[in-house]
Order: sequence, then C-alpha cells, then structure tokens
Amino acid sequence: MTVRRLTGTGLLVFALAGAAQPAGAVTVADYQKWRHATRTVRATPTGLVEVRLGGILSGLLLANGKLGRAGAPLLFCPPDGALPDGMASGDLRKRVDAELKSPSRPGGKPWPADTGIGAVVLHILQRDWRCPAGRRVLR
Repeated sequence: MTVRRLTGTGLLVFALAGAAQPAGAVTVADYQKWRHATRTVRATPTGLVEVRLGGILSGLLLANGKLGRAGAPLLFCPPDGALPDGMASGDLRKRVDAELKSPSRPGGKPWPADTGIGAVVLHILQRDWRCPAGRRVLR
C-alpha cells in the first residue's frame, strides 16, 4: 500500500465518521439560553435567534409547498396574500417567546427543554394557519 492510498482511506474513514454524527437540533433550552444572551450581552446579536428561526420557517414552508404540489396532506395553510417567506422572523420570534411563556398545547403543559424548537414553530404554524375544513392536514 502506498502512503497516498492510506491517506485517502484515512480521509474517507474520517469523513464517514463525521457524517455519522447528526447535527444537534436547536432545543427549547438552547433557544431560551440564546434569547437570554441577546437581552444581556451587547456582543450577541438579536439576529442570531431570528436567523435560526428563519431557517426553520423556510424549511417548513418548503416542505409544505412540496407536499401541496404532490397532492399530499399539508402541514399548515398560510393565508392568501401571505408574504412569500410566510412571516417575518422577528414576528416568529415573538410568537415563539409567547408560546414558551404561555403554552397553547393541550392542557397548557410547558414545552420540555429537550424539545426541538422546530416542533414549537410547527405547532405555532398549525395553530395560527389552520387549514379550511375538509382539507387534509398532517399532524
């Protein structure tokens, strides 16, 4: 075996090992920690939280659009005339903050700290952008 072959094999093993580690989802605990940091540390931009939420929102909107084009049940139904990106990430941040302070889940139970913040965002979208009666919806 040559050194080049060993190096290539080593890189392949390293790449596969790195790919096997899933990226950690942003949890409710992470979100609350970041939100606290944006209120108390001037060096932490508020935009960091909004960028994360914007990415989650974009992913859910893309998935919802793909489901709709495939004729499958939707996740939620944005109102006619909604902005192309659905809602501003600052507005979404306010909605997430309100949901975490006063949960609208059945029984008003608080969100567990290890819940992915994407699940909270999906809950908010399904609550605020309900689909008309008769429209199939994924829950």
